[in-house]
Amino acid sequence: MATIADRCDFTLELEFTRIYRENAAAHRAVREAKCLAWQLPRIILDIDEDDLVPGGCHYGAVGFSSQIGGFLYYAHDNKIREEIDRNRDRPEYCRQLEQMRSFWQEEDCKHRLRQRYSLRQLLAMPTDDWEGEKAITYPLYRIAGGILDFQKLLSLGLPGLKATAEKKYSKARPGSEEAGVYEGMLLCLETLRGIMGIYEKRAAQKADLIGQREDTPENRSAFLRMKAIQEAMASIQSKRPEHLLEAAELFWMYVLVSEVRNYGRIDSYLGRFYADDIDSGYLMQEEADAIIQKLWERMGKRRTITDGRIFIGGRGREQEEKADRLAKACIRATRKLKNPDPQLSLRFYKGMDPEILQMAYDAIGEGCTYPVLYRDETVVRDVCRAFELPEETAVHYVPYGCGEYVIDHAGFGTPSGVINLMKGLELFLYTPGVQKEPDAEYLQGEEGEKRLTLLRREAGITRWAEEYETFEQFYEAYKKWISFHIEVMAEQERMEYDFAGEVCGLSYLSMLYDDCMERGKGIFSGGIRYLGGTLESYGNVNTADSLTAIRKLVYEQKLVGWRELLTALEADFKGYDLLQKRLKRCPKFGNDQEEADGMLKSLHRFVCLTAKAQAKRVGLDSYLIVVINNSANTSLGLLTGAGADGRHAFVSMANANSPQAGADENGITAVLNSMLQADTDIHAGAVQNIKFSKETFNESRAAAVKVMESYFERGGAQLMVTVVGREDLENARKRPQDYTGLLVRVGGFSARFVELSEEVQEDILSRSCY
Repeated sequence: MATIADRCDFTLELEFTRIYRENAAAHRAVREAKCLAWQLPRIILDIDEDDLVPGGCHYGAVGFSSQIGGFLYYAHDNKIREEIDRNRDRPEYCRQLEQMRSFWQEEDCKHRLRQRYSLRQLLAMPTDDWEGEKAITYPLYRIAGGILDFQKLLSLGLPGLKATAEKKYSKARPGSEEAGVYEGMLLCLETLRGIMGIYEKRAAQKADLIGQREDTPENRSAFLRMKAIQEAMASIQSKRPEHLLEAAELFWMYVLVSEVRNYGRIDSYLGRFYADDIDSGYLMQEEADAIIQKLWERMGKRRTITDGRIFIGGRGREQEEKADRLAKACIRATRKLKNPDPQLSLRFYKGMDPEILQMAYDAIGEGCTYPVLYRDETVVRDVCRAFELPEETAVHYVPYGCGEYVIDHAGFGTPSGVINLMKGLELFLYTPGVQKEPDAEYLQGEEGEKRLTLLRREAGITRWAEEYETFEQFYEAYKKWISFHIEVMAEQERMEYDFAGEVCGLSYLSMLYDDCMERGKGIFSGGIRYLGGTLESYGNVNTADSLTAIRKLVYEQKLVGWRELLTALEADFKGYDLLQKRLKRCPKFGNDQEEADGMLKSLHRFVCLTAKAQAKRVGLDSYLIVVINNSANTSLGLLTGAGADGRHAFVSMANANSPQAGADENGITAVLNSMLQADTDIHAGAVQNIKFSKETFNESRAAAVKVMESYFERGGAQLMVTVVGREDLENARKRPQDYTGLLVRVGGFSARFVELSEEVQEDILSRSCY
């Protein structure tokens, strides 16, 4: 069967479109299953000879995807047009492509969802193209963050999962909603079995080819790997996994078809296979560790960038002693490979095997940037309060992506929106007659009326910045402005879920999510237990520092007039050097000073509690802020003008809950003290990035660990630690070929430093190293 990698035209896309149209009247889960039955076998990647756990996907220009290829049923119009341009000498083929393009211009799910937006949503969310538009909020069209019940999958195996669906299907009334859901599930399971069969055959073929080569150690190892894949794939098609490799293969095959990008609590669902194989003598520990390492390599090849979270440790695991043994193997794999993926993360708690935390510190000290650290005592409490759940449920929290919390295989909280608080302040400060209207082309509305004017009217903002007599009045009006945008994003989140429930079944997700099979409903059609949403928040620290400066210089000391400040911001401080110095000298978050830290705490509570209040209004179980920067503090900073904190226009903003680079002047303890001021029990995750020098962390390990332990004991929830020398970073920019293995923590993810953009490299270099 030809795959997308070796095909020479858009046959896959044309046939997918035909199947989609032919099944227009079918139940949404059945239609999806039939489309996937065509798509999935043709987009899976071949086996690499160094694989032991094979499999990846390469999505076409048209297809079905929850987030990797596109948003549900998607079509990349630009790719279709490029294909037409390449084939002008094939008129009949081009005619078919034009018809397909015309069809998907209306049927593409992102387009269909946007057709439902109200005027206020269209005003507030002009696009998700960050490079082409400049706005306060952006929708992110995706169904992200699924954490599946891999324990259920591995306990039942493919035959057991199929038997469960068949039993449910046999009891459903023919033609009913439930019957359509179960039929879709059964079709999807058959497709999964077929993909395992494809990999079984490919492994056998590769083994035959390798067997014909010269007998060398390398060829013998490659031959044995292919035979192991062949045997494991054959076994898991007909029975549940009994050994570690079979469990790893079944886990990974389901990852591919379900498209999930985060892997949950691996030590809980694979720990027993790892330990039992070693204890029974089926595998030596070195052999079991090699399987885990090969799984790590496969995850690394997938390169999900801002996803790829995999968790070890924490309360509530199955067979804790066996889980701990696998946890140690996971740390060993991370230390050996030093890859950006997977994002190994550790939940630690009092009473846990102390060797695991020490191994984690060793890995971090070697420059792995992993594991990311989470203190269970704090986070379980926070999840109880933020999500309003009992402790016995909250103990099953799992951060995904850049660090958003969700309840393992029971809750969903896709981050479907972004809010840039600093851009919000920039547009709120705009005053006609003093500044040029920002983003004039983008803000042009219908009938000559500017979009910003329409936005202010919708939000109920009737006064300009200089008209507020007190800081309290000014601050309350700004909060009203931001509240409007948060409300819009909550409405969009609910609409996205409802739309997904109408057009598809997402059967692969539904089968491994609590309650869906029992209820006979798709995950977003009433099947899921806890339906939540999250809103990514950026520019928090810069906004708080700007508000501190405005309060101090404009309102309290009256050293700066509104017109002077606004004119200086418009000019990006050219000709206003003295004013910029005054703004920079104002108290800044990160120095353990009440004036600045108190403003951040106030802004943080307002944003988080405003979002939390939306859940009931829009009909979600939760709607929460996540302060989890990836590299968006840079990409959004490049779209954001100068700030009253003294920051120049169009440069990086502070990363998540960290101080603006260079603003922290009192050392690591002061920074951590400031970070502790932001409440952790009113959101769904936040990022704390710190950077130690190699000398500090490795030569003064006890002191560095004591600082971190003190932070956690006083209520710190999470830390992401990078151990790197500034000299290494500077040399890597000069000689990237010599530093290809240098890892850094960007925000909610890690990356090889030399692969980052120049702007992100500059942001990382500018951060304090302790």
